[in-house]
Formats: sequence, C-alpha cells, structure tokens
Amino acid sequence: MEFSTKIYSRIGELMQGFLSDGSAFMVSGFSSRRWFSEARVEEGDGAPGAGLPPKAARALALLLALMEDRKGGQQVMRATQGKGTQAKGGMDGLRVGLRGNIPPGKGLSSSSTDILSVLCVVNDYLAAGLSSGELYQVAAQVEPTDPCLSDDILLFYQHSGVPCRSIGLPPMSLLYFDAEPGRVINTETVQRPWTPGVGKFFDWLLFSFLRAAEAGDYEALFERVTASAEYNQTVIGLPRFADYCRLARDTRSGLMVAHSGTIAGLLTRPEDCAELQARLQAATGVPVYSEHYSQILF
Repeated sequence: MEFSTKIYSRIGELMQGFLSDGSAFMVSGFSSRRWFSEARVEEGDGAPGAGLPPKAARALALLLALMEDRKGGQQVMRATQGKGTQAKGGMDGLRVGLRGNIPPGKGLSSSSTDILSVLCVVNDYLAAGLSSGELYQVAAQVEPTDPCLSDDILLFYQHSGVPCRSIGLPPMSLLYFDAEPGRVINTETVQRPWTPGVGKFFDWLLFSFLRAAEAGDYEALFERVTASAEYNQTVIGLPRFADYCRLARDTRSGLMVAHSGTIAGLLTRPEDCAELQARLQAATGVPVYSEHYSQILF
C-alpha cells in the first residue's frame, strides 16, 4: 500500500504582526493550487529522515519521539491489507521522500509545506491519529508555521501552531507575483520587533479587519490588508512598493505581501480580475498568477 501526502502552500499572509499581549499572529493568505510539497513513505536504508531538508528531518524526529512517548515505548502497529505489521518505531527499513515545486525564501510557505507533508504522511502511515492542531504544534517547534492543512482563511498563532478561528470573506481574487525575483529571504534572520505601540496598532487593525469581514465590506478589508503590507516594509522592504500602492488605490484593490518573503499581490473583486491581471502583468514584467476565494462562513 502506497502512502503519500500532498500539501499545498499558502500565498503570503493577509496580515501579520504582534498584538498588545505580545502574541504573534497572522491572518493566513489564500491557499495555492499551484505550489506544493509531497511526502511519500518508501523503502530505504538508514534513518527515516535521511535525505530530507534539515527542518523537515527535525520535525519528523520530533513526531516519532512524540509517538514513542504516547505509546510508552511500545511498538507502533498499523494494519496493512488486513494484517498487522510491527516494527520498532514503525519505520524500520523505510524512509520519507519529499518532492515539490515551491521556490524557497519567497513567502510561499515552502518550509511549512515540507514539514507538514512529512508529518501528515507519517501520521497516516502509522495510524497515529494526531489531529491537524497537534501536527501544527509539532511543526511550530521547528519554526513558526503556516496553517497549510486547511483552505480556510484562518486567524492563526504561528509561533505556537494554534488556530484561533476561521474567517469568512466575500468572494475575491488574488493576483500575485514575485516583486524581487533575484532575492531569497532567510526567514531565520527576519527580525520583527514588538513595542506597546505596535501591539495597539495591530489590535486595532485585526479588530477592524474582522468587523469588515463580518460585514462583507470590500473597501475596508482591502484597506486593512494594505495597511499590514505597508507596515511590513519596515521589516522587509520591496522595490517599487510605492508603485504597487498607487496601483492598488487606483484600482480600488488591496495590496498584500508575504510578510517573510518577496511575493506581493493585489486582492480584487472577482469581476475585476481579468482586467487587473493584464494591467498588473504590464506593470511588473514578471509572471502574474491568480487564485480565487469563494467560501463564505458568515
């Protein structure tokens, strides 16, 4: 029996910062149907994580240690074609392979999708029964994680891996592109300082975003997303950002960024998507991709 799991990326964030209590939060970006990581359990020698990227290998080691703790050191058993199969840790003679197409350092959750696809496939293979929330918490022990196990727009605490709530938005489209193709961001070096003033700003920004979401208010939603992108220029500055802000204002759209990468994009009403994509393509001179959101929770 073949075990594989494909996890699709998130495209930046609609908002990211610190609240007044010091907690780091994000409002997740749209889910992609273009960028993915796929993990597969396959035969192999050595440690199960041999050959994985360092972060994914560390996450796998944490997961296997957690499973051993929960089993009290007993062997893990799974059913395969009606027969029980036992092995120490459940992974003897096996390894986890990984493939994907996500460019690193761009804000497309490349590390999170690698880590979560590995955690999910091993959780499935060993029939461990860990929830998505538990897998997020394992992932967050390696680095702040994106909530790639759901397509919902989520208010999410990335440092602890704890989802807070789903957020319903009116239908909208995202047109996104790489604002600095030659640059790769090392997320481990990104510094995002907190002060009481920063916390109060994001308290207000998040509260007003949630209120706009409940009202289905496009204009207010786009303004709040743009405000988070503007603040993030103090963390990771992007070339031509002022030009993109003007284009967002002129087209009554919202400017979003990957808060730890070089991806930027415009949020717009679905009926305006085609015209805006052509305009954005001409303005940027780089590939412009699209994703669409239509789930309404309110």
